[in-house]
Amino acid sequence: MKLLTNPCNFKNAIDLIKFGIDQISIGESKFSTRNSCDINLKQIEKLTKIKNKTQILVLVNKFFFDPQLPELEKYLVSLAKLNIDGIIFSDYAVNQILFEHKIKINQIYSPETLVVNYGQFDFYKQNKITEVALARELTKLNIQKILLNKKNIKVQLQVCGYAFMMWSRWDLLKNFRKSHKIKENLTNQILYLEEERRKEPFIIFEDENGTCMFTKYNLNLLSKLKELSQYKIDTVRIDTFLHNEKWIIESAKIFKEVIEKIKNNDSDLEKFIADSTNLLSKYDKVQSCGFYESSKKDLIYLLDEKKQQK
Repeated sequence: MKLLTNPCNFKNAIDLIKFGIDQISIGESKFSTRNSCDINLKQIEKLTKIKNKTQILVLVNKFFFDPQLPELEKYLVSLAKLNIDGIIFSDYAVNQILFEHKIKINQIYSPETLVVNYGQFDFYKQNKITEVALARELTKLNIQKILLNKKNIKVQLQVCGYAFMMWSRWDLLKNFRKSHKIKENLTNQILYLEEERRKEPFIIFEDENGTCMFTKYNLNLLSKLKELSQYKIDTVRIDTFLHNEKWIIESAKIFKEVIEKIKNNDSDLEKFIADSTNLLSKYDKVQSCGFYESSKKDLIYLLDEKKQQK
């Protein structure tokens, strides 16, 4: 079981490599979305020269229009010349370009919400995809079934960070601002969308790639890592988007230590997990297992109607 995280800047990437993280995902904003930092080709090359045992994965996970394909093709050819360990993509244009140029590299398919069963795994294998990232809307039973039938394809799961919900290419906040004649700038900053019947708001964020929405609770499957290890999960991912450098390092250290304790069958595992969960809750008060557990409390934060009526 490998640990993947994405740094928030170039220095943070170096710190994670020095720490000995298994994998980091980095990318350039022109070709990636929901990326915690913007790292260009020269910086990627520098990181590959000092990576030690850390694997460098490059995010190329935007959806591309036809006029953007020549530039994407040039970028992928340039990446292939570097000593990177894989490419994370969402658009099959990436897969097709790599095929046409006969570029042999690990391809990690991460479409956010689409990988929900193992029915297409033969198709992934035929298209040289080596790893897939599962959707977050899966229960423990769903995940277990997929891992039992993964057919030599590696499987990745987000275990920490804000859970992504929606992405639109449209500048929704910019249009909202114009229609309501709002003077304040609403882009490139964390905003909250509140609903009357939810305890926690949604996070909404707009940048040059469009508008994204996330749940406000912090996904935390720290207590489920041993179980996931038994199911033979290949990669667990800490999604650091909208988090700071301190949180990234702290979370990486905690998850890495738990993974080591699982490997060594340490007797203090449960206590360490409990203490670490309390520590993480200081950064994000609302911690959840998301859809992994079937409890309504974990799935969604709805106010009790009876209490509301009172």
